[in-house]
Amino acid sequence: MDNDQPDHYTTNIRFADDITASFSMEACTSYEGRRTRVMGSLGDVVGDMNSFIYTDFATGKATQWESKSDGHGGGDWRLAKDWVQAVAQQNPSLLSSTIDASIESHVMGFAAEKSRLNSTVEKIQL
Repeated sequence: MDNDQPDHYTTNIRFADDITASFSMEACTSYEGRRTRVMGSLGDVVGDMNSFIYTDFATGKATQWESKSDGHGGGDWRLAKDWVQAVAQQNPSLLSSTIDASIESHVMGFAAEKSRLNSTVEKIQL
C-alpha cells in the first residue's frame, strides 16, 4: 500500500461562535513530538508537552510549567487511569474526557481529511 499522506498539512476550523482554530502538522522537522500554541486576546500559551509558558499580554509576565509525562504528554496514562477509577467507583464524573468529546474530535478530523482530498469546505454539526 502506498503512503499517500502529506508531509505537511494545515487546516482551519471555524466554530459556531466565530472562534477560529488553525491546525498544522509537519512531518519533517528538527524536533520530535508536538508543539502547541494557543493564542487569545489576553495572553498565549506555548509548549511542547514537556513544558508550557503562559505570557500575560497586559503585564508581559511569563509563567512556565514543567510536565513529567509520556505518551501524548501523559494524556494516554491519565485517560486510562481516570477510566479505571470511574468504572471502579461507578462515577462517570471522574472521566477526564467523554466518548462524546472523542467522537467530536474524530468527526472534525475526518471532515478535515475530506476537505484535503476534495479541496472543499466541509460543514459539520456537532
